[in-house]
Amino acid sequence: MTKTSSTSNSTSTSPQTLVIDDPTWPGPAIGPLSEGYPDWLFYEVYQPLVVANVTLEFSSGGLQFLPGLATTWTASPDGQTYTFNLRPGVTFSNGDPFNSYAAWTDFYMQYYMGGNSSSFWVPLDIFDSSAVNFGPADFALINQSGLASPSSGLLAMMSNSSWPVYVSGPNTIVFHLKSPFIFFLNTFAASSAQIFDPMYILKNGGPGVPGSPNPILNTNIPPGTGPYMVSRVQTQSFLVLQKNPTYWGNGLSAAAAASNPVVGPGYYTNVVIKDIPDEASRYIDLSGNAAQLSDIVGSDFKLVQLNPSYTPLTINSPACMVMMGMNTKVFPTNVTLVRQAIVHSINYSQVIDEAAFGEGFEIVGPETPNYGQFYDPGSLQPYTYNLTLAQQDLVKAGYPNGTGLPSVTLDIDSSGVAWNVPAAEIIQTDLAQVGINLKLQVVSSNYADSTYLYWNYTYMSEHPTQMPTLAFNYFTGFCPDYLAPTDYWGVFVSGTSAYGNLAVYDSPVVDNAVSLMAHSNNLSAIVDSLRVAQKQIYDDAPYAWLFGEKLLSVDGTWVWNKNVIKNMYMVPDVTGVNDLPLLNTITPA
Repeated sequence: MTKTSSTSNSTSTSPQTLVIDDPTWPGPAIGPLSEGYPDWLFYEVYQPLVVANVTLEFSSGGLQFLPGLATTWTASPDGQTYTFNLRPGVTFSNGDPFNSYAAWTDFYMQYYMGGNSSSFWVPLDIFDSSAVNFGPADFALINQSGLASPSSGLLAMMSNSSWPVYVSGPNTIVFHLKSPFIFFLNTFAASSAQIFDPMYILKNGGPGVPGSPNPILNTNIPPGTGPYMVSRVQTQSFLVLQKNPTYWGNGLSAAAAASNPVVGPGYYTNVVIKDIPDEASRYIDLSGNAAQLSDIVGSDFKLVQLNPSYTPLTINSPACMVMMGMNTKVFPTNVTLVRQAIVHSINYSQVIDEAAFGEGFEIVGPETPNYGQFYDPGSLQPYTYNLTLAQQDLVKAGYPNGTGLPSVTLDIDSSGVAWNVPAAEIIQTDLAQVGINLKLQVVSSNYADSTYLYWNYTYMSEHPTQMPTLAFNYFTGFCPDYLAPTDYWGVFVSGTSAYGNLAVYDSPVVDNAVSLMAHSNNLSAIVDSLRVAQKQIYDDAPYAWLFGEKLLSVDGTWVWNKNVIKNMYMVPDVTGVNDLPLLNTITPA
């Protein structure tokens, strides 16, 4: 788990204002029902039932979970039913009560907004929603009844144990899974787990319709239970947070806040987050103390590295990685030996040194080392820079020195040109040494998002020529959407992938392993299956695993002046939903 200090969050006096420069936020769509990225409101405003212990590193792929809005929880012996006991007396920042009825409504509101798909929670089908019939009529019933003391009809629906989530009292909520899933608690680091005030949403026009959240909620931000609340917002400009005077954690002792910093009350009275897309402007603001925390990338990050006054936020237990997907459904990358030649032609050390400022490490995919035994169960080694081996692969494939191979195009996301153009140029030179001609093509982020990045595997496999032949994953690399190893396996290399499988790759061996991860509590069987699956992936080489990231943006990270800010923690996501410092742990110097 990422950590910079274990300092307590409690303080008797608060500094006034913390100013933060963000390159993309607040965007046009923010709030708990929008897919705004990153999401500064998760944890600060919208808390989950359980949180990860940010004072600890990952240990053997495990995490310690601590109370959030739930004080305790139990799992049934078969691993399918989780019962959460919620904090009594908690309110949203506007005074509306938080209870199991609000948590239940949040779940099914997001279920509805996700198109009644049980995989809205994470891209895995872990709930059986076949008995669920939920929609606008139920919203009307909830709005009429209220959630402080639901009507008998509403309470009967909420208590229906044939639905995957149900209540068994005002402070008890139950999640029943389709099958055992040993990483279920890990999913509470996903955005779908954040708790917001559903009554506020229903009284302000409702949540919207699936795929199209109510736009009113982008400027009328629903209240949460967290240490901060939104006081003003102008999308694509700024957002102001202020300390929540009724926050349930305001009375935490220094020791309690230190042991679970995620729920601490915070130090600053106000936090201003500004959308500053220009990289140079963010650096100028930081150097002049117009902003105390700023996202510094590219050439300006080199200045930060040379200045001892600045502290860059690095990832102690890296969960992010950069790889190059190779379309396994189109020629010539549908030839396994050609892909093997490519992965052995790349000088990975040079890519790390020149594209990531040396802040990376060679890696074996599809997992990252922070997940311990799930990372490299077969004890394989990263692909090596070995031109002799690459040339031998091409000879075996029938293309000696690249003879007979067409030019291959590598798509580059224009948002990440600061790092991926240098990386692509290194790869281009490397491949030329074995006779493979690589053409570089810069595309816009909008093109990548709408054209291929967020397609599911089924569509990709049916339309493989619409996919790029070669592409980097995302302009900042890939970071997890929730804290479980299933995220990587399910996204990159599975036929069940909802997005991001740029190699258009799956294998029965791998799909079986991914399914076992999501439907079994037999840890040894899971690891054994992953060992076999990893060897299959290694030999098939659908990706060139370029490096694991020590920085949050490949070529940069969050930076502060250590004379102004003492330390902070990262959000417990490490780092997918947010990629952000945890606001209520930012400690003034």
